[in-house]
Amino acid sequence: MKNNTGIIIGNTHKNFFFKSFKKKEFHKLSYSMRNICKINRWLFTMILLAFASVNGQDKNPQSVTVLKLKLQKATVDTIKINTLNELASTYKYSEAKEGLQYGNKALALAEKKQWNKGMAEANENLGICNQTLSNYTEALFYLEKALYLNKQTQNQAKISGTLKNIAFVYLSQKKYQQAITYLEKALKINYSINNKIVIVYNLNDIADTYYNLNDYKKALSYYEESLKINETIKDPNGYAYCLSRIGEVFSKQKNYKKAIENFSLALEKFDKKQTDNINNTLNQLSNVYLLMSKSDPKNKQKYITLSDKTLKKISTKQEHYSQSVDALKASLNGVMADTTKINILNRIISSYFYTNPKEGIPYGEAALKLATKIKWNKGMAVANDNLGVCQWVLTDYDKAINYFYKSLYVYQELKNQNGISGAFNNLGLIYVEIKKYDLAVTYFNKAYKINKKTNNKILMVYNLNNIALNYYVQKNYTKALEYYNKSKDLNLSMHDMNGLGYSYSKMGKIYSDQKDYTKSIDYSTKALDSYDKNQSYNIGNAYIEIGTTYYKMALENPNNKQQLLAESSEYLNNAIQLFSKTEIPDRLNICYLELYRTTKAQGNFALALNYFEKHNTLQDSLFSNENKNKLANLQSKREIDLRDKQIEIQKLKINSDSKKVYFLITLTLSIAIFLILFLYLYISKRATNKLLLDKNEEISNINKQKDRFFSIIAHDLRGPFSGFLGLTELLAESIDDMEKEEIQFAASNMRSSSYSLSRLLDNLLEWSRMEQGLIPFSPEKYNLLKIIKECVITQQDAINKKKIQIETIIDESLEVFADHHIIQSVIRNILSNAVKFTPKGGNIKIKAKNDSRNIIISVKDSGIGMDAKMLNNIFLLDVKNNRKGTDEEPSSGLGLILCKEFIEKHKGKIWIESEVDKGSTFYFCFPHAIA
Repeated sequence: MKNNTGIIIGNTHKNFFFKSFKKKEFHKLSYSMRNICKINRWLFTMILLAFASVNGQDKNPQSVTVLKLKLQKATVDTIKINTLNELASTYKYSEAKEGLQYGNKALALAEKKQWNKGMAEANENLGICNQTLSNYTEALFYLEKALYLNKQTQNQAKISGTLKNIAFVYLSQKKYQQAITYLEKALKINYSINNKIVIVYNLNDIADTYYNLNDYKKALSYYEESLKINETIKDPNGYAYCLSRIGEVFSKQKNYKKAIENFSLALEKFDKKQTDNINNTLNQLSNVYLLMSKSDPKNKQKYITLSDKTLKKISTKQEHYSQSVDALKASLNGVMADTTKINILNRIISSYFYTNPKEGIPYGEAALKLATKIKWNKGMAVANDNLGVCQWVLTDYDKAINYFYKSLYVYQELKNQNGISGAFNNLGLIYVEIKKYDLAVTYFNKAYKINKKTNNKILMVYNLNNIALNYYVQKNYTKALEYYNKSKDLNLSMHDMNGLGYSYSKMGKIYSDQKDYTKSIDYSTKALDSYDKNQSYNIGNAYIEIGTTYYKMALENPNNKQQLLAESSEYLNNAIQLFSKTEIPDRLNICYLELYRTTKAQGNFALALNYFEKHNTLQDSLFSNENKNKLANLQSKREIDLRDKQIEIQKLKINSDSKKVYFLITLTLSIAIFLILFLYLYISKRATNKLLLDKNEEISNINKQKDRFFSIIAHDLRGPFSGFLGLTELLAESIDDMEKEEIQFAASNMRSSSYSLSRLLDNLLEWSRMEQGLIPFSPEKYNLLKIIKECVITQQDAINKKKIQIETIIDESLEVFADHHIIQSVIRNILSNAVKFTPKGGNIKIKAKNDSRNIIISVKDSGIGMDAKMLNNIFLLDVKNNRKGTDEEPSSGLGLILCKEFIEKHKGKIWIESEVDKGSTFYFCFPHAIA
């Protein structure tokens, strides 16, 4: 039989062990790594119990007999104290009175030695024993002493555990407020040390207590906080438990709709092995339906039916995620979404992994085909994973590697770090099996780097163990110990005692292989001390390791041979007791073989023969089953290879027939492409010609506009320049003959001409810059009234000269979001225009209002007004619109055109209302915010 080494990681617990085992067991890892984020609530319960063991919880998996023997042999006081505390801890729930005896002995000896750690643990055990016996006053006395001692050592984890135990004493007495006080203190400590697993339990305990107090609002807040943390630590069962409890809170609040939502979601999240939690949730859901039948008489029968159906699920245990393979197959005949069908197909293939992978492969291929068709990457990744596992079990490693690479590629596209890590790990394990160790360690390291980056310590531990495994099978014990030590340290940081036990166990195995038997027994014993009592398999393996190590020591120590052989026999018999209960034949087989050797060395040949016969019987059974499995796998592989060859032959036939079809299709497509290309070129040419005609027309319009522009410039510059030139000639030739008043009049006219010329040139420059896109646009918030006042000042001379009344009706707090320069230019031009065409003694009103979308500004004058024709043409450059003001002031018409373009730049608009001899009102608006 070919042996393979690896690490099994179960879906419901971490089953760390290192041994030779069957192909079936080795391949579990691939599937489990893909689902590693689905660590259920049971795992976290075990981790919590292991962690809490130092705070008085039951941690010792060894038999009472072994502990008592250890106590008899102990010569060092600290070892005696620890052993007494372990015995007290073993009895504290089942036989609390006997636990008190051992706890009192431990306390007396620890006080004599003044050893705080031993005193603290003894008080903790005595407190819990008294709680079990309902001696609550004594329980609180000892636990408060334990709390004081733990504070002396400043061990925050132990302090937290003791606070929680005190809270449980108060809970036993239904003193909920006192319990909450201590639970809150424990919670605060666990937040400070970031122990998320214990935080979840603290939150749930506090929430449960508030629930018992009928304070559903507070209960809900703590459950929701626990829900968030469960999500971060990727505990679907813890997450589901919180949802179920939240459902109960909503049920109490008579919010039945939300209660049903939470119960339904909890049932989806629970692992199928969480039978008690599932049944409890189904029971609660059934009760909600009954309550709804009472509150809604019209639908009474509907809700009663739903309640009955829900209860039936409890008795049959047929939740949607735990259906039999036959039920899953039958469900494929119904109408469903493609993604649902893919999920069902993937569940079917996973059911066949280790029973009949050949039968599972068609379902995986169907899942992959459909997922590829609808381009659903997640379904493709899972299908490739499943097919890889099946091929791995069938020992077709090339195909397995191919599928895992495809899975890796899809996970990389999805940026699913856990998926990528799992794919790397699977590849590494295959390479270990085919003895490509360098490749294996490369992939394990890649997986480790990803998990370190995402701070997924649980997966980091698995990666370190796999790297150590890779070195172990190469007999590189130094490197293997290095990585198991790293794994050990990481487990300690997580307070994961079962993981720690696994690390110690592997190190013990290595030291045994190196013939360092003392260290081997030391580390194997540490493993026993670490494992939770439910870890039967791992505890049994540790017993076997210690037993075989004592046997090896006996062979090399003739003087102490019989005592060492007795030790070996005791540990091996402990292993037999465990494996007989759990019915694990391959482990029992090893025990019988090792006991055969031990009893034979002791000279007890009759007993040795008995063990050998038991070993022989089991070996034949295992060998027979293994051969059957191998034969079935070989047959499956042969049939798959035959099917692949038949498919290849069929493909060749199809290819031959297809060549003719391809030729005709190619010819048809070529003709079609030629026609399409010809049509495309023809249409493109027509479009190009049209574009050229449009551009020519555009250029023609631009030229006309340019001619009109130069005409305006020539006309409007001629007047101011002629006046300015005449006045300067007059001054140059006759200034000596002119009176002072005449000189002042000429200077005033020159100033007026210069001002008109300056305003015209400013507008021309502004218009030119606008056309070239050179005016920067930087809108900000400004006070509108302030801008208008600035503009009025620029026109003050003309206003005073004509004695025009300016009335401003604007809210002083009104702000505009605009470009200061541009909006000032607009208001200045419009105001200048109003002053120009308003006679002496007239009036101008400036208003502004703020509606829901825009700022609307109006400038109304009592001037000469405009007719309809002028109104229609006033914003057109190619139509002459310039006319003189009421005091013969020149006008180019460019100012208003510039205003229009500026306003449109603000995403606004400008319009005019005017009648001849009745004045004009210029309106313009722009939005509050400019996109």
